[in-house]
Amino acid sequence: MPERYLAQLKPDMDVSDVTGKKVGTIAHIYRYADAAIAASGATSPAAIGEWSPYDELMEVKTGFLGLGSHLYIPISAIQEILNEGVFLSKSQEAFEGLGWHNKPAYFDQLQ
Repeated sequence: MPERYLAQLKPDMDVSDVTGKKVGTIAHIYRYADAAIAASGATSPAAIGEWSPYDELMEVKTGFLGLGSHLYIPISAIQEILNEGVFLSKSQEAFEGLGWHNKPAYFDQLQ
C-alpha cells in the first residue's frame, strides 16, 4: 500500500529506479489537500472513504546538483524504501512513456 510510504518519505532522499540506478532526489512530497478540496466545494476521496484514481506524488529533481528536469512520480510506483533511499518499480527508460516528466492534470488538488 502506497500510504505506508508517505511517513517515510523526506526531501533530499535519493531516488533510484528498479535497477538501482540513481534517478535524482526528492524535492517535495505532494499529498491531497483535504482543506483546499473542501473549500472548493469538491469532496475529498479520503473524506468519503472512496478510492481515488489519482496518486499522491513525489517531485524528484534530476541531473547534477538537481539542475536537470523534474519528475512527478506517483507514490504507488515505489517498490521499497531503505535507509539508502527510495527504489521505484520501473526502469528509468520507462519514465517518458509513463508521463512522469509532466505535471499531472490533478496536480492543483495536491499540496
